Amino acid sequence: MNAQPFQDSVDWHCFGCGRLNDHGLQIKSRWDGDDVVCQWQASPFHVGLPGRVQGGLIATAIICHALWTATATACRNEGIEIKEPMTFAFSTTSLNLEFVAPVPIDGLMTLRAHVIAIDDEKATVTCSVFVDDRETTRAHSQHRRIRLQP
Repeated sequence: MNAQPFQDSVDWHCFGCGRLNDHGLQIKSRWDGDDVVCQWQASPFHVGLPGRVQGGLIATAIICHALWTATATACRNEGIEIKEPMTFAFSTTSLNLEFVAPVPIDGLMTLRAHVIAIDDEKATVTCSVFVDDRETTRAHSQHRRIRLQP
């Protein structure tokens, strides 16, 4: 995998992926071949049902990871470097989640995503979450490309 996480190249405060948000999840996404991979460990206060990660936090991690998957794919396709100032990003328009198995609060989550369709306006991303090589969550999301800079 590429050593530099995409999120470390921008000055964002996003709750899920912003490196400047001390209270956020601070996920880190990187290329792994044609997939984008992120590993994230929940803290004890991220608990939902006893011993399990709260589902909304899983959804947040997936959304941010999918957005970065779309952004990185667009950048790769267009020969654009991920760096400040970013002129565009993606915004989620739909998310379909299937919780296959509970995520233990002490389990290291591995999110693996890839773009299945992309054009100048939108991207479709699939993402699976694994704990110890066991799939726990599947997601299918759509995202709209938005302009960040004039």
